[in-house]
Amino acid sequence: MWYKILMADQDVQVEETSRDSGGMRSLIRGLEVLEIISEHQPIGVSELTRMLKVPKSTVQRTLMSLAQAGWLQLAGSERTRWELTHHAWVIGQRAGKTASLREIALPVMRVLGESTAEAIHLGVPDGTQNVVTLERVDSTQAVRVYNPLGATFPFYSCSSGKAILAYWPESKVDEVLSRPMHKLTDRTTVDAAVLRAELLQVRERGYALNTAENRPGVCAIGAPILDRDGYAVAALCISIPQDRYDWRHVPQWGEELTASAAVIGRELSASAGG
Repeated sequence: MWYKILMADQDVQVEETSRDSGGMRSLIRGLEVLEIISEHQPIGVSELTRMLKVPKSTVQRTLMSLAQAGWLQLAGSERTRWELTHHAWVIGQRAGKTASLREIALPVMRVLGESTAEAIHLGVPDGTQNVVTLERVDSTQAVRVYNPLGATFPFYSCSSGKAILAYWPESKVDEVLSRPMHKLTDRTTVDAAVLRAELLQVRERGYALNTAENRPGVCAIGAPILDRDGYAVAALCISIPQDRYDWRHVPQWGEELTASAAVIGRELSASAGG
């Protein structure tokens, strides 16, 4: 395996490894788990146990540790099988070595940016805590919204997050909305019942709104990017300074946005053989 090669390159003696604390063994086991899940996801504990040839209790502890760190999550409505979160995906995209959502989305984002003259952001879930900015196309206007790549925002406060939640399994929505929510501005909704009602509206019209709920002076319209099963894997949003946000433009921009997100979703599914 790659980690054995790395150890040999660094002239690490086998007996030194055997005397190492449990930390190194746990790290190596965690990396093995991530590698296997990336190839076979979603995968159950029993299958992982057979492939790793270690006690089931050890595998369960490793899975829980990786889940707590944001690398793994339970797969959809299946509560016994595991898959990688987008945290692993984001790290992979930063390495820039594989065809990706980012590469598929960027040409579509540029067209949408030209059409709206506003900032376009691509966000992906980072576990069930936040949405992370994976790519952006900046506005050419003097006053514009800027999100650095890698910036994270709580699901409940941003249009991308609400767009994703509206097209996630109910169990995952419950997980997000059961956590404590905090007001980021005086407009942030932190009532789970109100948010659930808003998610129904998002499904009806196809896009979500953020009216200065995440940052003062910043509004946004977000639409989900769906996989072939109809679940949100990412979101596309138009970010607009509040002074320029005009509700009369929302239906037109929402239509353009959802159409653009649909194009990305179809191309993403096609690239995955779906």
